[in-house]
Amino acid sequence: MSSRIDPDEHQDRIGTVEHHDIGRIRRLDAQRYARAVEDDNSLFHDPEYAREQGYNDVVVPPNYPPAIIERDEGVPADDLREDGIDSEFFPIPLPDTATLMGGGQHLTIDRYVVAGERVTAERELTDLYQRESESMGTLTFMSFSSDFFADGSDERERVLHCEETFIVGDRR
Repeated sequence: MSSRIDPDEHQDRIGTVEHHDIGRIRRLDAQRYARAVEDDNSLFHDPEYAREQGYNDVVVPPNYPPAIIERDEGVPADDLREDGIDSEFFPIPLPDTATLMGGGQHLTIDRYVVAGERVTAERELTDLYQRESESMGTLTFMSFSSDFFADGSDERERVLHCEETFIVGDRR
């Protein structure tokens, strides 16, 4: 239950930065993501059209890199929580019975990622707090600030900044 999370016990984790190698983003993965979120923008699907617009390949939907929950190799299925998330994904342990929800996301796009680019991420826990909810009891909020970088041939360039919040609630 989220009420079992004590934010005071985890204040030392605020400011901790995690580094993740997302890897080279394949064209097919970017196209599948765009299709899954029902975005028919030709930049995301048609390599020829993207080239005509000045890109080397299809553009990766900007909300795709932050949506990659497993940013590393992954863990065996037996080590996943019931909801399918790696228990190590968050910097604080989540109770097995907790419900995890998205609490909002804001993206700042420096430039579009193009299929074939290698992407890395730096994610920082920026806040951890609780609020009471009439319908769900104690809710725990975890706020993160993430920077995504594309590694070009000469330099590492920030391409995207993401501010997001996750909410941990009691499963009813």
